[in-house]
Amino acid sequence: MRRTLTLLIAALALAACGSSDDSEALDWTAAKDPAGANGGLAWADAQTGEVHLPDGVTLAADRAIRSFVVAGAGAYVVDKDSESLVEVTADGARATGAYVNKGAKASPNGRYLAFIDPKAGPKFEGTTHQLTSVVVDLKTGKEVLRSTRGMGDPEEDDLTNLYESAAYGVLAVSDETAWFSVPDGGVLSVDLASGKVSSIRSSDISDENNPWATPRLSPPTPGGPANSDRSWAIYHVVKPDPAQSTDPAVTFPHDELESADGSRLVPRADAENWYLKQWVDDTTVAGFANTGLDDPEMVKNTRSSSLLTCTVPGGACDSVPDSEYAILPEPNLLE
Repeated sequence: MRRTLTLLIAALALAACGSSDDSEALDWTAAKDPAGANGGLAWADAQTGEVHLPDGVTLAADRAIRSFVVAGAGAYVVDKDSESLVEVTADGARATGAYVNKGAKASPNGRYLAFIDPKAGPKFEGTTHQLTSVVVDLKTGKEVLRSTRGMGDPEEDDLTNLYESAAYGVLAVSDETAWFSVPDGGVLSVDLASGKVSSIRSSDISDENNPWATPRLSPPTPGGPANSDRSWAIYHVVKPDPAQSTDPAVTFPHDELESADGSRLVPRADAENWYLKQWVDDTTVAGFANTGLDDPEMVKNTRSSSLLTCTVPGGACDSVPDSEYAILPEPNLLE
């Protein structure tokens, strides 16, 4: 396989670069038994903020949300309007004091939370602050990392222009490592046990060989992630559907599943159209389905779709009741 990852690992794991600044650290809840989303289907209602955990417990954020992760003692959601990062547990919702505009990610075991805070760093001008990478150990309630490394220099750089033109965000979080794409063009690799940081220069962040990339079949299946053992992958399919639109230029998703041997499976979705998004486990994939919709623009709007799960190798699918505004948790790996 093509391998474009070049490791200019400036193993500059200096304390000043990799450790948290205790004077700026926020107050985080310590969870005795952190839990992630790897135990089954988790989803949330984007309009109400109601979070459905894999164990069947439902939590109430009581606000519209744009994204969420399952971690710690419950979930962390991003407020749709304020971009505030909110902890949601059985005791209710609590603003953490952090902000997220690119989506937080959590480790599969739910112990670590990683995000970039757009308001935590020194103010540059107007509403622009220097970005700050943050990693929290939710078992101890302590920050593993709080760093502005790779985020530009407020004294020398025009941070407003830099952030508008640069790609940045949390690439992935495993149970051992977090990876951040930072505006200076590099990738920060954070060892979660020690907080030590290494700089990685990658010529192609999306390369499937990168450690932060979601599994794929080889050769890659069009657009779709594979399950963890690479036995099945999502195969994205779009095609015209005369029953929904007489315009042949209008296409609709009818995703399939491809096995490692190249055979394709059409899921029994019982819907006009559907698309598959992420794996719940090695035999279950989750996505969204539209039933009884005639407006092509509405069909393409995931907020008017119902949540769907399908299994391999049989292809049976089930719709989740009352999930018209469902969103899935942020994946821990880069898709």
